[in-house]
Amino acid sequence: AYCSSCISSWLLHHHSCPEDRLPLDLSSLKPLYRYMRNDLNRLQIRCVNAEQGCGVICTLESLHTHEDDCEFAFISCSNTGCPVQVERRGLDAHLSECNFRSRGCADGCGHSLLSTNQHDCVAQLHTEVELLRTEMLCKVEEVRREMESRLDSQRRHMVQKESQLKNEVEELKGQLSRVICDMRALLGAERLRRQELAEAELEKRELLELLRDLQPTRSPAMQTARDQSQGGEQTSSWEVHTESARHQHREDLLHSSCSAQAAGSPQLGDRVRNGSARSRTLDCIKRKNREVTVI
Repeated sequence: AYCSSCISSWLLHHHSCPEDRLPLDLSSLKPLYRYMRNDLNRLQIRCVNAEQGCGVICTLESLHTHEDDCEFAFISCSNTGCPVQVERRGLDAHLSECNFRSRGCADGCGHSLLSTNQHDCVAQLHTEVELLRTEMLCKVEEVRREMESRLDSQRRHMVQKESQLKNEVEELKGQLSRVICDMRALLGAERLRRQELAEAELEKRELLELLRDLQPTRSPAMQTARDQSQGGEQTSSWEVHTESARHQHREDLLHSSCSAQAAGSPQLGDRVRNGSARSRTLDCIKRKNREVTVI
């Protein structure tokens, strides 16, 4: 088993195994088995800073953790521009006397300085104010552009919505107009039907009255009583004339109606020509009754 960096560096210059000198390349290398890795991790290794005085001996598994905190490891100074590398344990002492360390302004402006020889508080504060002003203007401009973009988007959306609502309103107006026209037509038809029904009912009542006047009395007693009452009554000539005229008018109306219906129906015409006045009246009444029922 070899370290990955060690064997890779070896194979860059040699193409054989460092142990048995047999041909070897990177593609033929295989990772360690788990038990081999566990055995290697338990090996006791000295710290890489042993030459600087570190006497720590730890397992290979925890070696990297120790090196990150080792007091004898060399690290770079944290001050910008300082090239010095010191041991971790001596870093604090170096920072206290480093020439690149920053200092606060003695006049109280709060600015960190590397050197106070050429420092002007007013100029420095003016520069910082200008920087802040520039940043603020950039942010304001960015917010303004974003708000304008949102307003344009909302405006386009509102225009589209308004157009859609207008189309829907126009469509509803058209539907309402059609419904109103249909309702007017239905109301007109209803009025016409009621008028026809009223006329048919009136004609039916007239025909029924005429039938009652023309229908003979079936009871002899009633006929005798009627004859006696007619003999005892004294009707004026004008009333008799009016009653006769009314009966004559109804008979003429019935005859004209039956004649008109007989012209449209040959069978009814034969019955009118061949039948009696009573049968003609009954036929007309039945005919009118059917018409009223249909209406």
